[in-house]
Amino acid sequence: MKDELQGHYQNFIQQELTIHGKTDPASPDTGVVSQRLDAVSALWDRLASQLGDREASLKEVLAASRHFHDTVKTLVEWLPLAADSVDAFCELDAAEQYQQFQVFVKH
Repeated sequence: MKDELQGHYQNFIQQELTIHGKTDPASPDTGVVSQRLDAVSALWDRLASQLGDREASLKEVLAASRHFHDTVKTLVEWLPLAADSVDAFCELDAAEQYQQFQVFVKH
């Protein structure tokens, strides 16, 4: 998008410079053209900065999304194992559960 806008901006500036070159330096139009060029250049700089900020923001969101996806994937892989461990623990009698708990606490 920035490249497309850059092309439009360059075309506009080139046209304005062509017009500016054909005007009489003493003409009041020369000042108007210069002001327009300055205004457009300032707007372009602002737009280019905002596009850069937007791109950086999108990259941050993409990185966060990838991290979230990886975390969910890991959790999905871990949950069945955890459920099996809990089921196996629940099948033990109280004394065996206590022994397992003691082993768990020591680690």
